[in-house]
Amino acid sequence: MSEFRIHHQVSELFSLLGIKSDAAERYTEHLSNSAERMDNGQESAASAVHILAEAAPDPQAFLTKYNELKSRNMRDLDRLVVVLSGLVQDPGIRQAVEGRSRLRLEEDGLSLTTVPSVLADIEQATQTTLSRDQLNELRERLLRESQVSHAPSEALQNIERMNESRARHLGPTTPEWLDNRPYLSLDFVKVEQSQDGGILGNIASISQEHQLIEDVLNVMMGIEGMYITVQLPSKHYDPPQFTVDTSVEPSLRTLVSRILPLCGHYSQLTRFVESRSRYHHGLVNHALSAAITSLIKDYMLLVTQLEGLHQRWALTLHKLYFYVEKTMAVMDMLASVTKVISKSDAHGGAVLSLLHDRTTNLTGCGQLQEVMLFLTQSAAVPYMDMLTKWLKRGIINDPYHEFMVVDRESGSEEDEEEDPADDYWEKRYTTVAQNIPSFLQHHATVILRTGKYLNVIRQSDQSVVCPDPGVLVYGLCSRSYGELIEKTYNFASKRILQLLMEEKDLMGRLRSIKHYFLLDQGDFVVQLMSLCEEELTKNIDDVLPTRLESLLELALRTSAANSDPYKDDIECDLQPITLMNQMLRILSIETEDEREYYPQEERLQLTGLEGFSLGYKVTWPLSLVLDKKTIACYQMIFRHLFYCKHVEQLLCRVWVSNKVAKSFPVSASRTYTAAFALRQRMLNFIQNIEYYMMFEVIEHNWQTFINKMQKVENVDDVLSFHNDFLSGCLKDCMLTSPELLRIISKLTSICVSFANFIERMKKYYMEAELWVSDERRDSVDHEDSPEPAATTHEDSQSFEQTISRFELQFSGMIYTLMERILEMGRDSYNDALVNVIYRLDLNMYYTKKHEHLRLVASPDASVECNSGPLSSECEEAAQDMPHL
Repeated sequence: MSEFRIHHQVSELFSLLGIKSDAAERYTEHLSNSAERMDNGQESAASAVHILAEAAPDPQAFLTKYNELKSRNMRDLDRLVVVLSGLVQDPGIRQAVEGRSRLRLEEDGLSLTTVPSVLADIEQATQTTLSRDQLNELRERLLRESQVSHAPSEALQNIERMNESRARHLGPTTPEWLDNRPYLSLDFVKVEQSQDGGILGNIASISQEHQLIEDVLNVMMGIEGMYITVQLPSKHYDPPQFTVDTSVEPSLRTLVSRILPLCGHYSQLTRFVESRSRYHHGLVNHALSAAITSLIKDYMLLVTQLEGLHQRWALTLHKLYFYVEKTMAVMDMLASVTKVISKSDAHGGAVLSLLHDRTTNLTGCGQLQEVMLFLTQSAAVPYMDMLTKWLKRGIINDPYHEFMVVDRESGSEEDEEEDPADDYWEKRYTTVAQNIPSFLQHHATVILRTGKYLNVIRQSDQSVVCPDPGVLVYGLCSRSYGELIEKTYNFASKRILQLLMEEKDLMGRLRSIKHYFLLDQGDFVVQLMSLCEEELTKNIDDVLPTRLESLLELALRTSAANSDPYKDDIECDLQPITLMNQMLRILSIETEDEREYYPQEERLQLTGLEGFSLGYKVTWPLSLVLDKKTIACYQMIFRHLFYCKHVEQLLCRVWVSNKVAKSFPVSASRTYTAAFALRQRMLNFIQNIEYYMMFEVIEHNWQTFINKMQKVENVDDVLSFHNDFLSGCLKDCMLTSPELLRIISKLTSICVSFANFIERMKKYYMEAELWVSDERRDSVDHEDSPEPAATTHEDSQSFEQTISRFELQFSGMIYTLMERILEMGRDSYNDALVNVIYRLDLNMYYTKKHEHLRLVASPDASVECNSGPLSSECEEAAQDMPHL
C-alpha cells in the first residue's frame, strides 16, 4: 500500500511545515513521478547544483560546502540537491517553507532580516563612535544571534549522541596507556629540547646533501630532523607541514621538498592506523588498518635499505627521489583514501563502498589498482564472514553495527517465537543504506530476503540445512559472489514457500477468511444475522460477548461452514467506533482533521450492530501474511458488507409488511404507492451496491489474486499480491474515498430511517385502514364514529409528506453519488467504479428526475412535516439517522 504510505508522509510533511492544504493527492502523484525519474537517471545532480548555486546568497560558499561533502563520500547527496533544487524552483513550496521559517524565528524574537541588520550595525560601528549603552545593546544582539544561528539542531545533537554512545558501548574499553604513551608509534613525537645543528648553509654542498639525506630518512620514519622541522596539523586527517632550513642551497631544497610529501603521507597513514584500530571503529576498519600496517612494513623495509645505501655513501638526493618515486604514488593514494574515511567517519559497508569505487576508478593503473584491490579484499574479509552467516543461517553477528542488515528486535529468540511482531516482515529486519557496499547494492534485496526466509523457517521449529555457499571473497567481477547469493536465495525461497503453502495451508486459510469476512458463505451470513439480531440491536456496552460467541458458533455449526476445518479460528470482535469514523481516522492520520474523528460520546450512541465485526486467530508463521493490519482490512470490508446486508434485511421486511395493503380499499392503497415505489428503489440500490462489491470487485480481484498466486516464487510476492488484493477491494468498495464513504453512509442511513418509520407506522395504518373497511361493510355498528376517518385523512397527508421528504433526500444523494463517481472517473478512470453508475441509473431515471427538479425548483421544495397526530413521528424519523 505504497500509495497510502506516500499520502501519509506528504500529510505529515505539510503538518511539520505548518501548511494547511488539501492538495496532498496532487503532491503524492508528483513525488511518485519524481522518484521514478530519479531512479531512471533523468534528474541530473550537476544541473541541480547549478540551480542551487545561482539561488544561493553566496554561490562560492555553497559550492565549497558541496565539494567538501562530496569529498566525504556522503550518501544520497545528489538526491538531496535534486530535492532542494525542486523546492527552489517551485514558488509555492518555497513560499510555504520560508513562511514557516519566518514564523519560527518570530517565536524566538528574530526575523529573516536579523543578520543583515546586525552586520549593518557592525559596519556602522567601525565608522562611528558608539556609546557604552549602544555597545552593550549590539553585544546582546550578537550573542542572541550566535546562540540561534550556531546552536546545533536536534538532528545534529542526536547524531553526536549516537556517535558518543557508539564509542562508549561498542566493544571493550580502550586502555588508557594508548593515550599516555606517545612513543608507541613513530609519528613525530615532539621533544622539549631539539638539538641545534647550526647553520647548514655554511658547509660544503656535498656535506649539506649528506646531512639532508640523513634528515629526510629520519622524517620518512616519523622522526623530526635537525634541519627539517615539522608543524603538526590542526586536524588529525591532514598531513603535517615541513620546513627546510633556508640556508640550504636552492637546488637541494627543491629536491627535498619533492620527497617530503611522502613523509606527510606516512604520518597520515600512521595516525589512521592508530585511531582506527580502536574497538568502536569496527572490524572492517580493523582489517583495513591491518592491511595498511603490512604496507607500512614494506615501506619501512624500503627506508632501511635506503639507510644502508646512505651509510655506504652510495645515496644521493637524486637517487633517493628515484627510489621512492613509485612508492610516493602508492602512499599518496593511500593517504587520500584514509583522509576521506576519517573525514566522513565511515565504518562497515561505507568503507567498503569507498574502497571499491577507488579500485574500479584505477582500472588500467597497474600497481595502484593491485594495491587498492589488496586493501579492499583484506577489509572485506570480516564483512564477508558476516554475510556468509546471514545467508547460511539467517544469523547476524555484528557487534559493531557494520552489516547491511540490522535486527531491530531486542528480545530473545524464545520471546520472538512466542509472540512474533505483527510488523515483523517490514520492521524486524531492515537494511541500512550507508552500510550496503556499492558492489552489493544490486543484491541487497535478495540478501535481505534470504536471511529473513531462513529466520522464519528457524523460528517455526524447522531445521535449516542451507547448501554451503562457499567462500565469499571480494572481487572486481560481481559474478564471484552473485551466483552464490542467488543459490542460497533460491533454496530459502523454495523452503519457506513450501512451509507456508503446503505445511501451513496458506491458500486454505485465505479461502476460509474469504468465506466469512467477504460473505462468500451465503447461508452463514443469513444464520448469523437471524441469530444475533436481538443481541446486536442493544447498545454496544450492553452486548454480551460470550453470548455473541455462542451464537456465532451455532451459526457456524448449522450452516455450510461446518465443513470448514478452520472455522474454530473465527471469533467475535466489537469495535468501539463506527466504520466511517474508523476509515476517516486512518485516512487523516497525522493531519489536523484527525481530531475530528475522535468523538468522546460516540461509544454511548453506538449499537452492537454498528460495532460488530469478526476476528481471526492466526499463528506463526501465517501471521507474516495475516498480521493485525491485514485482518483489520478484512474487518473493515466485512463491516461494510454486513451493514449493507442489514439494510437489505430491513427493506425486505418492509416489503413483506407491505403485502397487507392488498386487503386495503383501492382508494386507500393509492396513499401508499409512493412509499412502495421508494422502498423498491432503495432495495434495488442496496442490492446493486452489494452485487457490485461482492462480484465485480471482490470476486474479480480474488480471481486475479489466485492467478498470480499460481505463479508466485517467493514470500515477498505473496505479501505484495495479497496487499494488492486488499487495496483493490478497499478502493473499489469506496472505503478509501472519504467523500464516497460519506455519501454511502448517508444513503444507508436514509434507508434505515425509512424502514424504521414504516415499521412504526405499520400497526397504526393497518388498524385505521381495516377499520374503515369494516365501517363500510357494517355501517350499522359504527354510525356515530366519524372521527377516525377524518383523522386518517389528515394523517395520510402527513404520511405522504414524510415519504416525499425521504424520496427527495434519497434521490438527491443518489445523484450526488453518481456525480462524484463521474468526477473521479475523469481524474483516474476506474472501470469497476464507473459500472456502478450504469447499475444505479440504468434507465436514466435519477438523471431525468434531477433535471426535472432543477427546472421546476421552488423555494418550498423542501418538505416539512405538518402538525397532526403523526407530526411527532415524522420529526422522530427525520432525526433517526444512525451512522454507519
